[in-house]
Amino acid sequence: MKTALLRPDLITLKSNVQTSGKLTFFEGSEAFPFPIKRSFWISGVPEGEQRGVHAHKREKQMLICLHGKVRVNLEALDKKQFEIVLDQPDKALVLPPLIWSSVTFGKGAVLLVLADQAYDEHDYIRERAQFEAMQEVFSRNIKPQDG
Repeated sequence: MKTALLRPDLITLKSNVQTSGKLTFFEGSEAFPFPIKRSFWISGVPEGEQRGVHAHKREKQMLICLHGKVRVNLEALDKKQFEIVLDQPDKALVLPPLIWSSVTFGKGAVLLVLADQAYDEHDYIRERAQFEAMQEVFSRNIKPQDG
């Protein structure tokens, strides 16, 4: 049995650029791979500090850096790692569940997070050891592809 892993995806949101500025937007559900049930933003984080440092069991998220720059470090169940810099408000990072993430904030960064779930503390994987145990189970259960 083959197990498909969902991967993070960087998408570009629609923008209208004029001499008076840039308007970035989304309408309806066309830009989203999931319905939005919760939104929050993080600001006032000292430069170089990390937020996140957890995974979700079911929740999907979209991260948009509205101002400044954030560096997002990710690790999937198969231990594949990703580093994505968000520094434009028209770039959105879609995170599937079961991705360990940490976000390092640049000076003055403001990060908007859109989620497909209402807040549920039980959905969080906050202990790195718990996530690593899930990675171990995943690695034992995955079958190599015939090639």
